[in-house]
Amino acid sequence: MSVNERKILEALESSGKEGRGVISLSLETGYSQSVLRRFFKKHKQFCVPLNGQTKYKLSQFTNERGSVDEMVATIERHKTEARVSASFSYGLLAGLFIANIGNFIDVFF
Repeated sequence: MSVNERKILEALESSGKEGRGVISLSLETGYSQSVLRRFFKKHKQFCVPLNGQTKYKLSQFTNERGSVDEMVATIERHKTEARVSASFSYGLLAGLFIANIGNFIDVFF
């Protein structure tokens, strides 16, 4: 299941300084509690735990200053960078393999 980051961050933003519990967020967003906990763990810089880890609120101390639009843009940028990095790595390996295929053929035949 693909997580809609904007939906979760907007739900947290609407709760203000009091924050929102994982159960009520789950009911509002339609995501399971485990999906939400993974989201919070992955995006610690945007979501601050309150009362241990039962409630969360948006962090005001990031470069994005609590702006949902900027947070979503940052998350998307990180996803894009990860995809480009992975694609580059696969391309590099494929290029090395193709460049040395003659050597592999000599070894096996």
